[in-house]
Amino acid sequence: MILPVVWENLRYMKVMVLEDDKIAQLGIRKILTNLQFPIDLVLLENGREGLDYLIQHQGEEPDMILLDINMPIMNGHEFLEQLRKNSQWRDLPVVVHTTSDNPGDLNRCRSHGVMGYFVKHIDYAQYRANLETIMNYWSASQQKNIVPDAKILH
Repeated sequence: MILPVVWENLRYMKVMVLEDDKIAQLGIRKILTNLQFPIDLVLLENGREGLDYLIQHQGEEPDMILLDINMPIMNGHEFLEQLRKNSQWRDLPVVVHTTSDNPGDLNRCRSHGVMGYFVKHIDYAQYRANLETIMNYWSASQQKNIVPDAKILH
């Protein structure tokens, strides 16, 4: 059960989402927008784009990375390996949000220090509940910045 949250009292978060599925991207955007969560959302399609973003925005790293595993060009595992090799990014919080319920994927992600592993659900209510759980946890534990108006970045 998700406890109700007073969204306007939450602090701003910058979240980088690595997700190749456009429908999933739209779902994430819709859910977080409907919750009126105070967030800058950076939507990217694969691990290569994620690394490029981090290089181009050094010093402006996200508060959290929401990572899919199964992506083209550079998958989530490859992204995690590169992320953890870089001393600047080694400690960035990563939460995996994937369709894979394979224990091998879970263990491999754990070996790279992910902070959470959520299996995506087809059921919209459960999908939304997963995202709420992730955001509630991070809003309570990892906040740094406060801004009056949240925005969604493309």
